[in-house]
Amino acid sequence: MSTKDNPQSEKLLSGFPPATPEAWRAAAEKLLKGAPFEKKLITRTHEGIDLQPIFTESSRSGVSKEAPDPGLPGSYPYRRGSRAPVQPPQPWLVAQELPYPTYEELHAALKHDLERGQNAVVLSLDRASQLGHDPDQADASHVGCGGVSIASIAGFGKALDGIDLSQFPLLVEAGTAGPLFLAIAAAHARRKKIPTDALRGCIGSDPLGTLVREGNLPKPLEVFYDEMAVAAEWAEKNASRICTIAVSTRMYASGGASAVEELAAAIGTGAEYVRSLVQRGVPPDAAIRQVWFSFSIGPHFFMEIAKLRAARMLWANVASAFGAPAEAGAMNMHVRTSEFDVTRIDPYVNMLRSTTEALSGAIGGCQSMHVGFFDEAIRLPDEFSRRIARNVQIILQSESLIHRVVDPAGGSWFVEWLTETVAEKAWKLFQEIEKQGGMSASLRKGHLQEIVAATSARRDDALAHRKDVMVGVTTYAHPAEIPLEDRPEDLDSVRTRRAETLKRLRTVPERAAEPAVRERLSRILETGRDSIMNALIDAAAQGATIGEMHRAWRSRRQGDPVSAKPISPHRRSSAFEVLRAASHAYSRRTGHAPEVFLATMGPVAQYKARADFSAGFVSAAGCVARMGTGYATPEEAVAAALESGARALVICSTDETYPSLVPAICALVKSRPAPPMIVLAGYPQDHVESFKRAGVEEFIHLRANALAVLQHMLQRMEVIA
Repeated sequence: MSTKDNPQSEKLLSGFPPATPEAWRAAAEKLLKGAPFEKKLITRTHEGIDLQPIFTESSRSGVSKEAPDPGLPGSYPYRRGSRAPVQPPQPWLVAQELPYPTYEELHAALKHDLERGQNAVVLSLDRASQLGHDPDQADASHVGCGGVSIASIAGFGKALDGIDLSQFPLLVEAGTAGPLFLAIAAAHARRKKIPTDALRGCIGSDPLGTLVREGNLPKPLEVFYDEMAVAAEWAEKNASRICTIAVSTRMYASGGASAVEELAAAIGTGAEYVRSLVQRGVPPDAAIRQVWFSFSIGPHFFMEIAKLRAARMLWANVASAFGAPAEAGAMNMHVRTSEFDVTRIDPYVNMLRSTTEALSGAIGGCQSMHVGFFDEAIRLPDEFSRRIARNVQIILQSESLIHRVVDPAGGSWFVEWLTETVAEKAWKLFQEIEKQGGMSASLRKGHLQEIVAATSARRDDALAHRKDVMVGVTTYAHPAEIPLEDRPEDLDSVRTRRAETLKRLRTVPERAAEPAVRERLSRILETGRDSIMNALIDAAAQGATIGEMHRAWRSRRQGDPVSAKPISPHRRSSAFEVLRAASHAYSRRTGHAPEVFLATMGPVAQYKARADFSAGFVSAAGCVARMGTGYATPEEAVAAALESGARALVICSTDETYPSLVPAICALVKSRPAPPMIVLAGYPQDHVESFKRAGVEEFIHLRANALAVLQHMLQRMEVIA
């Protein structure tokens, strides 16, 4: 009820003049006591967006002159959701990846988890399978790397034994081998008497994703686009609930891209795929329906919500530009929690990170989700880590009831402003990509890779300087942590076993009629485009492997290979992890962690703040700080430091006392044999150079490059070479 309908409320409010943003700012500046407003209260993100301390209804007017009507969920421009609300409300799919290298391990985990809340089948394929290579002919390092090795209908059937694909959606990111796995899945469905139009989900090709991961493709992109068109046309007629194109932003996000860059890469890739299909005669609406997007979700809660809402808006714009009807532009959206922000250090904190990321994905309106395992940076998941990750989603659905709220973030002035700002920035970058000739041209030129690399470097630098925080890594570290046991997979053994399995496969009864298999493979080359998928399905049903189908289909397609600078995925915490690993190794050698002595000078009030800061600072490298009791003289402090045996000494006091303390302490320390490293807590600018000459080697302070300081300290302490 508005105040106009309630005279009593209107009378009450009339006694309080409305607050204005200008009045609030004046009050805030008064409290800041001269500190710059922009520096203290405006946050600059890695997307180049300035987050204001307060947002009002008028905030959106500064984004665009004509902000689009957000509409309702399920209606153009889909900002508020790709699907209209239904009763009862339908939650997103719990679509957990199970990255085991053999289909025996995958099957056991999948059967177990489908009985305990997972409700989608995800096949995470190894690199060999995504490239269309049989394990006995693939690069040895690719077999079992990143997922399961499946080469034929036999392996596919064993992985999914007892699992009814008419009951569970199937999600497969198949790299350049999408049509081959679609053929295997269709042959499996035929064998199980499941109509292909009962299959749903995605068995998707992503050649540009493969290009940016591998750095090359063996054939021209036109070859892969021709294959995508064949798969799309077959699916449109025979399996209309299966998407055949997968656009994954995983490599960009894991390479350090911002939300804007990830979004532009996704829209640019999707637009190029649709354009290539339309050029090959696929109607625009059919082409757009084939595209399935997978986004990574980072820790910036509201930025990720805005990114997903903006993604739907931008894809609706692309669909409109291709002339497709409005309903075709509803984005198919899968999300997975960040790999870039997963840590080996204090890995149980990853449970908390993935929970907030999952909440962003849920509020942002995904249709399916994978929550990363807390130990995924260390080892393959066991039943415990799978259960925790799965239950994050189940709690959000069953206890938090997020899916029962229509567009939970909708109407927030901040979220709406951020959605529009992210969308505008991503659209601008997308237009730059289009001006270069599209996504493939941009990648071949290295344009987008350079942008992502620059952002990644800025993010790494912000973490090194502790402007960005990673709990358990840069702040609130736990030096006494016992690392989780690594359980490395023997991929050489996996490849050997898989090669032997294939040799046996080629002699089983289904393959006894080898000429029949060869005859079906030959039809792939001889038949018209409309019949290629049926020929592939027939060959797969007879036991043809992905490698055999791959060679048969592409053997006569000539052209130069494509190359581009790959994006190197990494975890943001990896540099700090190196320091912690060195300290753990030191602890195993010596029986104790590396120790730093805090020479606390004067009364508690004089040294406490800097001593606490220094203790937290050095703990990020796995060092234990031994705090003194407040020494009256340099002689007392140095004697205690030397007695402790610590290889580094941090002087903790105030800038005012340092001129009399630092030279005296340095002289006493340097007069001893094998003196410890001297570090100063603080950065008194007027005395830095003189203190360096006296013997201070590093300074611990808010603006310090913590990574560089800690690396130097561990070197001087002989923890690392």
